[in-house]
Amino acid sequence: MDSPRYFQEDTYHHLYNRGANKAKIFFDKNDCYYFFKKLKEYKQKYSIEVLCYCLMINHFHIFVRQTTRDKSIGNFVGDLTNSYTKTINKKYKRTGVIFEGKTKNKIIYDDNNFTVLTKYILLNPIRAKLVTKFEDWEFSSANDFLNNNKNSITDNTILKYFRSVEDFKSYIMNAEDFEELRKYLKNNSEKSC
Repeated sequence: MDSPRYFQEDTYHHLYNRGANKAKIFFDKNDCYYFFKKLKEYKQKYSIEVLCYCLMINHFHIFVRQTTRDKSIGNFVGDLTNSYTKTINKKYKRTGVIFEGKTKNKIIYDDNNFTVLTKYILLNPIRAKLVTKFEDWEFSSANDFLNNNKNSITDNTILKYFRSVEDFKSYIMNAEDFEELRKYLKNNSEKSC
């Protein structure tokens, strides 16, 4: 039996999924660009706010807010992953699933966790030793935040928690509060979309 849905107006969710058998889901940069295109398309279609995101080689994270009652995050992420899977399967002449089951969903009840989750998401490429500075990873919302890009996928909600972009950058790079990240991961319940 499917678990109940927790998608309601004005709720915040950490969505994430990885490749089946931990395999790659992005095979080249163009795959990431295509995912961005679809993310932007479905963000608009479903009136979803994207607060932060990061695409890794074998998984993704998206922090979102559902803004309406009738346009569900479940439909948003289902359309996003299904359209991506169909295109990648056609491009690489493959069949079957790309993702490891349904996209996972952690509901973020406390807005004190918004910055912690953003930090967790943006530091993924550093933890994976792909870059040494979070802003060097091309496939995250880092540069949307740092450059105040008006055409970005990311909404500026997170920056409102900081006095300046420099304060935001310092917070992300501060290694002393990794314990916050561990608490976030341990204490938030996981559901499938």
